[in-house]
Amino acid sequence: MASTDVSAMDPALKERIGGAIGRMASGVYIITVEDEQGREGMLATWVTQAAFAPPSVTISVNNARPILSRLKKGAKASLNVLAKTNNDIFKNFVKPHTEGMDRFEGLDLVENDGFPPSFANCISSMLLEISNVVDAGDHQVVIAEVKDGKLLNKDLEPMTHFRNSGFQY
Repeated sequence: MASTDVSAMDPALKERIGGAIGRMASGVYIITVEDEQGREGMLATWVTQAAFAPPSVTISVNNARPILSRLKKGAKASLNVLAKTNNDIFKNFVKPHTEGMDRFEGLDLVENDGFPPSFANCISSMLLEISNVVDAGDHQVVIAEVKDGKLLNKDLEPMTHFRNSGFQY
């Protein structure tokens, strides 16, 4: 993918673009997988609905994230929508990844038939099947079809996220 070298960008332009992009509101989500390698999850904020038919979402994943290797075409994942009250889940997944870390420890998980791990006190959980992965520079855009969904706590208010700059988390 051809891209602008951000390090060579005019500082004033970078500040304008970064400020504008950073104030784009996003939800807060946990993407989970479970397979022969075990279970793994990551916090994501760059998630959006992509289509009505088939119902689909996109998730932007940093190239350095270990979970990316497991989000290949045909793989299953769970998308969990966090509520403002889900600070326990948020804190477990916002920590930097370390080898052997169990981000699910101490969290109330729902046993969902055919779903990777989901959380009992989140707003909703969706079963995804990865349909494509597209290069977007330092991130990959994962396109996934929503195969099933569970509305667990519809009265909770979604957690939202803003950044100071569109050039950093």
